[in-house]
Amino acid sequence: MNNNINILGVRIDNFACREIKEKISDILQNPPERTFVTTLNPEILLKAHNDEYYRNILNGANLNLCDGFGIKLVSFFKGNYIKGRFAGADLVDFLLEKANVKKLNVLVMVAENSLSSAEEIERVTRQKYPDLRLKSEYFSPSQVVPENAIIKQADIVFVSFGAPDQEIFIHENRVNFPNAKVLIGVGGTFDFFTGKFRRAPKWMRKVGMEWLWRLTREPKRMRRIINAVIVFPAVAMAKKI
Repeated sequence: MNNNINILGVRIDNFACREIKEKISDILQNPPERTFVTTLNPEILLKAHNDEYYRNILNGANLNLCDGFGIKLVSFFKGNYIKGRFAGADLVDFLLEKANVKKLNVLVMVAENSLSSAEEIERVTRQKYPDLRLKSEYFSPSQVVPENAIIKQADIVFVSFGAPDQEIFIHENRVNFPNAKVLIGVGGTFDFFTGKFRRAPKWMRKVGMEWLWRLTREPKRMRRIINAVIVFPAVAMAKKI
């Protein structure tokens, strides 16, 4: 059975949240496969729609997950049904929990201009998962990946550069992480962990109103929110016509 849905030329793997957790758990139990995971939102799909190289990178990922209510809504109006929406923050938490139990090595690659410092990320994450083997390091998308123990031993790699830099980096460099089971771009997800941002209440996330929550707290995000809430649905639906 084909579980793929295509929106603006990007493949979305259509699995329920339970199925996604099972797949991730299986990946973490097996020998390194360097599984490239993406969490797609409307902004990412718009970027890919306008950038063929980026679009090809996303379509070359092993697992493309829906992380955007707008994607689910557009998919519905295009005659498809996305079974599960797995938010990036929830997926990161799930991976950290698994890593904590299985004693896996976790690497967080943090951009120099990140809102949350590498030190904050490491400290706060270890408070929640005391036994976690975690290293948080500053890194640049254009930096050559060093051959050191931290890189070689990483089982899970979180790349916090923001889209599209993080996905491009993983695509071009995952061969340099010999022990990696999962590599995933996480944007500003760790800002929720450090308290730099508060996630929208659960009921708002459920009905797809995170954009309103973010707008009231970050008015400077207006352009990004317009792209996600207005431009993306318009472009995606026009593509159908």
